[in-house]
Amino acid sequence: MKRRAKNRKDIKPQTKRRGWTRFFLFLIIGTLSLAFGGFLAFAQYVDKIGPPTEVPIADGIVVWTGKGGGRLQAGVDLLAAKKGERLLISGVHESNAPPQIKELTGLSDDLADCCLDLDYVAKDTFGNARETADWAEALGYDHIILVTSSYHMPRAKVEIASAAGRIRITPYPVERADSRTWYKSADRTKRLAQEYGKLLVSFTRGRDKEIGSPELEMSPNN
Repeated sequence: MKRRAKNRKDIKPQTKRRGWTRFFLFLIIGTLSLAFGGFLAFAQYVDKIGPPTEVPIADGIVVWTGKGGGRLQAGVDLLAAKKGERLLISGVHESNAPPQIKELTGLSDDLADCCLDLDYVAKDTFGNARETADWAEALGYDHIILVTSSYHMPRAKVEIASAAGRIRITPYPVERADSRTWYKSADRTKRLAQEYGKLLVSFTRGRDKEIGSPELEMSPNN
């Protein structure tokens, strides 16, 4: 009898350990499933978004530099089309001055002299958002057109919302040169996975203020 009672006492801790093991296993599997599902949704969304068919007139235009061509040209074209009063290019390399920008994009001398601002301070997306917020606040801008790559746009909206919730943006994602679906390109899949990880970090870092989405629900008439 004593031996049986002892065996029963030994079984209870083992059962508890197995229960906790199953719990943590399910928790890990559930977390990984949610993360993978989120990545799939992110990748599909990024593959589908593109520049708006009708671009409203905003107070200013902002280009965030980085990997992926077409951003500078898109910003300059929007400025030339009078979609904004001024153009800020954020994250410019220190070796690039207005003459280089004009040479790369065909920006006219008049527009470069009157309406071009270059930010050399920002080194990453967090810095882009801060410098954009400071620029918009200094000029009294409430609405900007934000130009960046399609894969970068979700994180850009999160960061700019954190930096300055009062700013409303019209996203202008630049279409990628690689037209292949993300899962058909190893390089693109890797880039999207890295960007998705950074997006999660932006969300978990939190915001300075409790604010809503910075994206305009409806395009303004002016």
